[in-house]
Amino acid sequence: MKLSKNKFQILSALLSLGVAALAKAAVDNRYEAITGKPAPKNPETAEASIGNVILYTAISAAIGITAKLVVRKYFTKQWKKVDGEVPKHLN
Repeated sequence: MKLSKNKFQILSALLSLGVAALAKAAVDNRYEAITGKPAPKNPETAEASIGNVILYTAISAAIGITAKLVVRKYFTKQWKKVDGEVPKHLN
C-alpha cells in the first residue's frame, strides 16, 4: 500500500495537536493539584506571580514538546511498518 506524504503530514499534525492538548490538560491538572490554585493562563492577572507564570510555561512547553516528539517518532515507525518507507522529506 502506497501512502502519500500529504496523508503523513495531515495525520502527524492531527496526532501532534491531540497530544499537545492532552499534555496541556495534564499539566494544568497537576499544577492545580499541587498548588491548589488554577494554572496561570493570563500573566497579566494580579493573582499570578511572574515566577509562577514562567515555571508553568516552561513545564507546559517541555512536557508538550516531549510528548509530541515521542508520538511523532512512534507514528513514523508505525508508518514505515505499514508503507515500507517514510516520506522522502524525513530521510
